[in-house]
Amino acid sequence: MKDNQIWSTSVGRWCGIPVRIHLLLYLFIALLFGAEWNVGFANANFFVGTAMVTALVLVASIVLHELAHVFAVTSIGGRVDELVLMPWGGNSELVVPERGFIGVIAYAAGPFVNGMLFLFGLTLIVQTEHSSIAQLINPFQPHLFVSSTWQVSLVEIMTWVNFQLMVVNLLPCFPFDGAQIIRAIIRGTNIDSPQYRIETAIKLIGNMVAFAMIGFAFIVRHWEPGAIQPAWLFLLLGGITLLFTARYSLSQQTESLDEEWSDLDDLEFSASLYESSSLYLDRPIDESDNIAYSQWLSEKQEARRQHELLAEREEDERADKILQKLHSNGGDLQCLSPEERLILDRFSERIRRRRQQSV
Repeated sequence: MKDNQIWSTSVGRWCGIPVRIHLLLYLFIALLFGAEWNVGFANANFFVGTAMVTALVLVASIVLHELAHVFAVTSIGGRVDELVLMPWGGNSELVVPERGFIGVIAYAAGPFVNGMLFLFGLTLIVQTEHSSIAQLINPFQPHLFVSSTWQVSLVEIMTWVNFQLMVVNLLPCFPFDGAQIIRAIIRGTNIDSPQYRIETAIKLIGNMVAFAMIGFAFIVRHWEPGAIQPAWLFLLLGGITLLFTARYSLSQQTESLDEEWSDLDDLEFSASLYESSSLYLDRPIDESDNIAYSQWLSEKQEARRQHELLAEREEDERADKILQKLHSNGGDLQCLSPEERLILDRFSERIRRRRQQSV
C-alpha cells in the first residue's frame, strides 16, 4: 500500500473507496500516443485518433474490471480498502474471506467481465465481416480507428482490448489475477497449507510461464505476427519481467512470516547436502549426528509451534478488546482501523478452523 501511494496519484473516493491511478498507466497511455506517432497512423484530429480512442477504451475497460472485483468482494462479505488502476487492471487492496473456494469468485470477476465484453464485441464484428477472430485476438495486431466507419472501429478496439486484458489477467503470475486465483484454489483445497509453501508454488508456476514466454519469443523471432514489431522482443522482455516479479511476490507475501521457516529449509538442505557429499566421498554417515540433528530439528519445530500458539493467544485477547469496542459503538465497523479489521478477520478464520477440526 505504501508503494501504491508513492507511485500513484489520488483521484478521490468512489463510493467511499479511495481510488488512485498508478504511474504505469500514465506511461502506458503515453506509449500508445508515441507508437501512433512513430508509425504514422496519427489522424489529423487528435480527439478521434487511434491512440486517443484506444486509451479511452482501455481506461473504461479497466474501470469495469475493477468494479467487477468490488462487486464480487463485497457480495461475499469482503471489503475493498483501496483501488489502484494499472495498465492490466488493478493492484488494489482487497480483503477476501478465506472460506473454501469463495476467493476464486472475487479474483475471477474482473477477467470474467472482460471476457463477456470480448464475446459481445466478437458477436457484433463477426456479423459485419470486417475482422476475423484471428485478427481480434492477435496481441500484436492492434486495430486502427477509422472515422468513416467509427462504429465498427470502436467495437473492434473494444473487443481487442478486452481480450488482451482477459488473457493477461488469467496468467498465473504476479501481479495478475491468475496468481490470486491459484492462491485461492490452493487454500480452498487445503486450508492448513503453510503460506510459504503456497507462495513457493505460485513462484514456481510464474517461473514456468516466464520461461514459456521466453521460449516462444525465440520461436516467433522470424515471424511477422502483426503491426507491433519486433514481437519476439516484447515476449522476451515480458518473460524476463515475470521472472523478477515472481521472486518479488514471494518476498512480499512472506515477509511477515516467522524467519524460522527459512532457517528450517536451509537446515534440511544442508542435511541433504551432507548426505550427498558423504555418498560421493564414500564416507559413512555418523548415525549419532543424524539422531542429534533430528532431535534438534524437532525441538526447533516445537518451539515454533509454541511461538505461534502464544501469538494466537495474544491476538485473541486483542480481538476480544476490539469486539468490546465494536459493541460499545453499536456495531459500526467504521470505528475500526484497517489493522483491527484484519485482526478480526484472522480471529474469525481461526474460530472457523477450530470448529471444523472439532467436528
